[in-house]
Amino acid sequence: MKELRIAEIRAEAPAGAEGLVLTGRPVVYDQPTVIKDKFGEYTEVIRRGALEGADLSDTRLLYNHDLSKIPLARSPKTMRFKLDPAGLTMTAELPETEEGKSVYTAVKRGDLSGMSFAFKVPKGGSTFDAKTNTRTITKIEKIYECSIVPFPAYPQTSVEARAAIEGAWAKLKDPRRDELRIKVNQILRRPL
Repeated sequence: MKELRIAEIRAEAPAGAEGLVLTGRPVVYDQPTVIKDKFGEYTEVIRRGALEGADLSDTRLLYNHDLSKIPLARSPKTMRFKLDPAGLTMTAELPETEEGKSVYTAVKRGDLSGMSFAFKVPKGGSTFDAKTNTRTITKIEKIYECSIVPFPAYPQTSVEARAAIEGAWAKLKDPRRDELRIKVNQILRRPL
């Protein structure tokens, strides 16, 4: 299932670059992050090396995940990725269009600082430990797109991740398990 995550982006031109260039680190290894899900909150960690062999060959840069608009960049021609020990870095050359200029200016001013990415974890590419309430991703199969977003909040994860979490909770031999499930469901039913 396709999943989304948030990261930071900056309007910083590397040495020798011209035009509207954005750089960022959309994926950071070994950094625990709290994910909010319908089932509740859990910690997620993307392990070092999870992107080894990942398909980054046809990834688009969008604004706010809007597939109805022309992409701002696309790998490998106008967006490049580099893996390093800390994760994934990105450099994107935006078009000299009104949208490209607007996004670049907003990032440069700090009005837009969030970046979300959509990805796929293959079967067996993650585990969930119910005792620590932690999902560990060891393999990412593909990054579909990166988006510059106005409100960098973690969206829901996929059905695949929720199913793994629910299965791990079911295996947990804790008498409080059912009580915790009831509390989570009560919280989810509260009006906003």
